[in-house]
Amino acid sequence: MEKYDIVIIGGGVSGLSCAITLGSAGSKLDVASDKRILVIDAGQSHLNKAEINNVAGIAEGTKGPELLDVMSKQAKSYQNVTLLSGTVVSVAGTKGDFTVTTESDDTFQADTVVFANGMQTIDVKGIDDLVADHIRAPRPGMVMIRNDNGKIGDGKYVTGCAAGASSMFATAAGYGAQTATDIISTWTGKYTVIHDVLKKD
Repeated sequence: MEKYDIVIIGGGVSGLSCAITLGSAGSKLDVASDKRILVIDAGQSHLNKAEINNVAGIAEGTKGPELLDVMSKQAKSYQNVTLLSGTVVSVAGTKGDFTVTTESDDTFQADTVVFANGMQTIDVKGIDDLVADHIRAPRPGMVMIRNDNGKIGDGKYVTGCAAGASSMFATAAGYGAQTATDIISTWTGKYTVIHDVLKKD
């Protein structure tokens, strides 16, 4: 069973944003340099059906699948981030020793798990009792995972729409970065934000 520091369930906006932020920490913080991140994506992101017209910094008319592809490539550009196609069906264990299983019976060990399943369907054994009606759903039938400020247990986080965020690109992306920042802060022992600054000529 392959071991990762973080397994992110879902490679949509929030999951990829989380992975990108975690990946970027690898070259900036000694404590993060050897952290391995795996994103398992079922290919069900709502961004696949979207056209972007109201997100700051993104050109109007940008097609959702194109943006998802850009984000995936950005995440994979970090040597410590791996993307895998698959559907997670169960999460078992405790912090430092989670077992994540896909529907094809692949298993992965993780210290920390991030649920970034979106809001359409969340069907993962091990968190069944936490799935509830979404608090900011634009239409009926949407779900989320009940949480306490993004945590659903020791070493278990939920982010983006699955955590109750609205289904807006900027909201989901920001939530993913926030979750990554919370995790990075547990590595450093103090609240840590990854910033880049302009290089002086």
